[in-house]
Amino acid sequence: MRAPLRVLLVLPTYLPETFGGAEQQTRKLSAALSARGAEVTILTPCIGKLTPRQESAGAVRIHRLRQPHLPNLGGRYMLSFLTWTLRSAAWIARRGGSYDVVHVIHGRLHAVGPLLGAAFARKPSLVKIGRGGGHFDLGVVRKKKLIGPLCAWLIERLTTGFVANSREIAEDLEARGVPQSKVHRIPNGVVMPLPETARRRNEAVRRFVYLGRLDSEKALDLMIDGFAELPGDVPAELILVGEGDCGPSLKAQAARRGIEGRIRFAGRVEDVAPCLAEADFYVSTSTSEGMSNALLEAMSHSVPPLTSHVSGVSDIVEDGVTGLLFAPGNRHAFVDRLREALALSREEREAMGRAAAERVRMHYGMDHIADLHMKLYSALVR
Repeated sequence: MRAPLRVLLVLPTYLPETFGGAEQQTRKLSAALSARGAEVTILTPCIGKLTPRQESAGAVRIHRLRQPHLPNLGGRYMLSFLTWTLRSAAWIARRGGSYDVVHVIHGRLHAVGPLLGAAFARKPSLVKIGRGGGHFDLGVVRKKKLIGPLCAWLIERLTTGFVANSREIAEDLEARGVPQSKVHRIPNGVVMPLPETARRRNEAVRRFVYLGRLDSEKALDLMIDGFAELPGDVPAELILVGEGDCGPSLKAQAARRGIEGRIRFAGRVEDVAPCLAEADFYVSTSTSEGMSNALLEAMSHSVPPLTSHVSGVSDIVEDGVTGLLFAPGNRHAFVDRLREALALSREEREAMGRAAAERVRMHYGMDHIADLHMKLYSALVR
């Protein structure tokens, strides 16, 4: 009988302290891998004193190393990076016999320690790159003062293989000189909703829903300015689901533009299905993405996206068929597509939503993505 595959997933942040796309993707992937017989462990730092050092989520084990700050920031938080690097490397090296493969989520500063630990334990390692283009992981690391070039070099040298979830990221790795044999194209996955999931759309108003962090790279100020250009009698509502540092300034901006009545700040929501059930469109003005988990989630619920044309978006969305695209940072283009979305009939919206869901079901279902990971892990172990 073949022994179960033992996988260690490493993240710079995790639930419950953060609730972003990478954390949600890892939670769902780890459950799918576990259902396929893999023994999955998650290693992550924790900041809060009340966050448990160890716990389980189903069959998935979670270990946390306490840190004063997040280890992937650098700068004035350099001490946290150094302590995490030493502690994670030692933790993995001591337990090398307990894992077959080490898979690091995102190739930022926090990856150095786990990769060193995997090298000491003589275990294969993977790094899933989080962003492409101007925010490409290794490019961001290289720009860090003093330690950046060395850390980028270590990540490139120590990593057995890179996971690229978009065409742009694969091209960025190739441009860095990473051999194609080390680049594995595996997109993000989404758990498809049950077919009987009820829709609760209100035909009297068009609801646009954003899911994600409220931070600067999401360009939510542009989103609010775009909605402010719509005439006051247009029946449109914007729902922002998520938390972040920009929350107070965005609320002030909405009030300043006189549209606070048509914008709802929903805060953090653990189950976004009810929000998507009443949405007519998913909207994103982000200037940087890898492969957006929120986008996949919305499309899986038959919600057509109106989104900026960044990185992995072009892999998923066919303009005019499964959603509407516009150039990132271009408010006029955003407003034009916003008006176009409002002009669609109910039949046209629903057809676009069905096409979006079918696209995701065919290519991005979590079962398929978990199978691809299992094949990759097995190949590396062999």
